[in-house]
Amino acid sequence: MRAAGINWLAVIAAAVAFYLLGFLIYGVLIGEEQLVAMMGTDPAASKEAEQARMPFGVLMPLATAAFMALIFKWGQVANAVTGARWGAVIALASAVPGLWYGWVYGDYPAGMAVIDTAHLLLGHMAVGAILGGWR
Repeated sequence: MRAAGINWLAVIAAAVAFYLLGFLIYGVLIGEEQLVAMMGTDPAASKEAEQARMPFGVLMPLATAAFMALIFKWGQVANAVTGARWGAVIALASAVPGLWYGWVYGDYPAGMAVIDTAHLLLGHMAVGAILGGWR
C-alpha cells in the first residue's frame, strides 16, 4: 500500500505501536489515579477533559508516523536500527524540547514531563524502527 513513495501500511502500524506504547505507559504502568495525582487536578474534571479530547488522541501518533515516513523517504532510511536512531534524533530535536516548553514556561508538573519525555523518546524510536525496517 504505497503512495507518493511512502508505505502507508507501515505508517498505520507505526502509529498504532506508538499509541499502544502510550496506553502501556499511562494506562498500565502508571495508572489513572497516579496520573491524576501527579497532575494535581480534580479527578472529575480530568476525566471529563480526557473523554472530550480522546478522539483526537490518534492524530498525534499518526502525524508523527506520517511525517517521519516522509523524512525517512528523503533520508533513505533503510533498516530498523537506523530508523530507531533517527527516531531518537527527531524526538530529541523536536518533540521533547516542545514538551519541555510546557514545563519551563507553564505549570506542567516535572514528574509528568519526565514520563512524557520517556514516552516521546521511546515512541519515536518504535516508529522509526517500524518504518525503517518495514519493506
